[in-house]
Amino acid sequence: MKIVYNKSFQSRLKEHIEFIASDNLKAAKKLKSQLLRKIQSIPENPYLFRQSIYFDDTQIRDCVFKSCTIVFKIEPSRVIIFGFLKQQQFPTDDDERYMQP
Repeated sequence: MKIVYNKSFQSRLKEHIEFIASDNLKAAKKLKSQLLRKIQSIPENPYLFRQSIYFDDTQIRDCVFKSCTIVFKIEPSRVIIFGFLKQQQFPTDDDERYMQP
């Protein structure tokens, strides 16, 4: 199964990593590496992750890692990584625009 990264996810992840890097570059690099490693494990068993609390669709799942939530959609031949939230229970209106599967 192939992993596809949505531009909105890439943008949100980059913003978050840059924010952390402004204070601690080593921690930012470590978090990014760990997050990407976690994402790489998703195709092995995508249904292991909980159904998304943001969408009423069994094919959309949340991968919670540390205090980050990575939202992804399962399709027959690929997993689309499209949402990235940090310490939020529900997305804001701005997040809703980013999180289009």
